[in-house]
Amino acid sequence: MQVGFGVGIASAWGDGRRVKLQQEVEVILSSAAHGRIFKVKESQGIDFKEEAGRRNGPNIEPGKPQNPEAATKLADEVACMANSPAGGGLIVGVEDATGKIIGTELDEDWLRQRIYEGVDVAPDIVAKRVEGQRILVIYVAPAPEPVEDTSGKLRWRVGDSCRPVDRSEWWERRRAQQAFDEMAQQTDKTVLDVRSGAMEIVSRTLPAAVNQTDEETLRSLGALGAEGNLTVAGELLFTSHSVSVIELSVFDVFGGKITNRIHGEPGKSVLEQLDAIEQALRVVNKNNTVVEGFVHIPIPEIPYSAVREALLNAMIHRDWNRSEPIDVRWVELDSTLIVRSPGGFPPAITSANVLSNRAARYPALADLYRAIGLVDKQGVGVDRMYQSMIALGHRPPTIEEIAGPFVETTLVGGEPVLPVLELMSRIVPEPRQRDYRIAIILYLLFARAFITENSVAGGLQSGLGSALNALESAQQTTVDGEPLVEEYGEVWKLGTSARKILAQGGRLPYLSTNVSDMEKVAVSWLREVGDLTTSTLVDLCSVSRGTANKCIEKLIADGAVERIGGGRSTRYRLL
Repeated sequence: MQVGFGVGIASAWGDGRRVKLQQEVEVILSSAAHGRIFKVKESQGIDFKEEAGRRNGPNIEPGKPQNPEAATKLADEVACMANSPAGGGLIVGVEDATGKIIGTELDEDWLRQRIYEGVDVAPDIVAKRVEGQRILVIYVAPAPEPVEDTSGKLRWRVGDSCRPVDRSEWWERRRAQQAFDEMAQQTDKTVLDVRSGAMEIVSRTLPAAVNQTDEETLRSLGALGAEGNLTVAGELLFTSHSVSVIELSVFDVFGGKITNRIHGEPGKSVLEQLDAIEQALRVVNKNNTVVEGFVHIPIPEIPYSAVREALLNAMIHRDWNRSEPIDVRWVELDSTLIVRSPGGFPPAITSANVLSNRAARYPALADLYRAIGLVDKQGVGVDRMYQSMIALGHRPPTIEEIAGPFVETTLVGGEPVLPVLELMSRIVPEPRQRDYRIAIILYLLFARAFITENSVAGGLQSGLGSALNALESAQQTTVDGEPLVEEYGEVWKLGTSARKILAQGGRLPYLSTNVSDMEKVAVSWLREVGDLTTSTLVDLCSVSRGTANKCIEKLIADGAVERIGGGRSTRYRLL
């Protein structure tokens, strides 16, 4: 049975509304006896739902893990609840008229995903056993904007039923009811509820906290209101929670044996649980030793900064109305870290713009992490993950929304690539070594003989203006006195010194006399730039003119290109 966070965890619903709703549900379920629930009077906050599609006359057909008809109807009810000022809960598997417990076998994850696909809301779904039967409780938080149901209708709860509402009325109620972030609202918790372990963690990043009382520190952080009560964000970070909010599993290989499992310790605060998982990852994230002269430098398989940012992003941006813990996985043989957090991307964020866009699901929570000093300005953690991974020769992180919905961040590490380390250490001015834009431009040029404004804009997930600014910065950056990148007609390529360093380590696949490697460069040029000359291929691949001609002749023989003109003006064009 999946268990919800219960009353031991702060919710993103302010004023303890989630906690009160859970308590009300527990009272209702505790009234069960003789196969039925006796407290069946529906309210504005709670509704009973029989699983649709199982009635066959007077009989009830067996339940199944997937039932599209039921999912659609429940999605409509979730939309209605989400539009209601206080949210609400659906108890699924109970006949609403009589309270008879029918039960349901619907899979929680499948149902949540289908609801999310239908109405763009991913509710918390908790399975329980009542009178031996499995039921589902769906907790729905109030939505920040109107939610249409699967038929495009807008409804909300009025009394014990869903009624139509127009958008103007919805927004008027929203403005009157809530003008600020839920996480900024005050709770009934005070400084007396704050754990000393959480304050010790704060003192690591805020030295001033050592000479302050806990109350002074919490007020300076914005975690304590004027009346002496913790905000919802403050309760979340500093007080005890009855369950694990983050868990780490260590695998030998993907899908293999679990060699260790560490849970955030119930009874501790979110900050303490996060700290424990981070310390455990420092043990499994083993160091590689790089020798520079007489100095041995330990470098972890995945940079500690990238690990921390992946964990913090999950903590800050997860959906705190969902009850699952953050799932952290370390795969030993592949030096891979996977962090999966409940909830999809915040509005306006996708995998295609996660690097360039800035958005927080809970601004007050993000601000509290910044005030503590665990993160810098909002969203910069993704930049740092990109830069620190590329600087060691690893590929950038993968951050994507998967079914559930969850946001999954994957970092693939291993031994550092020495030529890349050498190149990064020679970059001048030194601050450019930490510039994520420079790192991304270099990453593109590790695999490509040239880059364009469009390819840089794609890599940076930005517009052409930002791409041009990044390219200008790269041109003004030097390695051994030579520009890091240089203009080559309408494109850019690695500068001479940078190319030399990486070529010696065999890190540039396009510097090759292999015909297939040269063909890739030629075709890329023809598609992205236009007509190709022999001298262009000579420059991009660092080969002789005769070798370049062999590649071009093969392309002609294969029917891929045609020759235009003759003599010194000969060019080649895609057919």
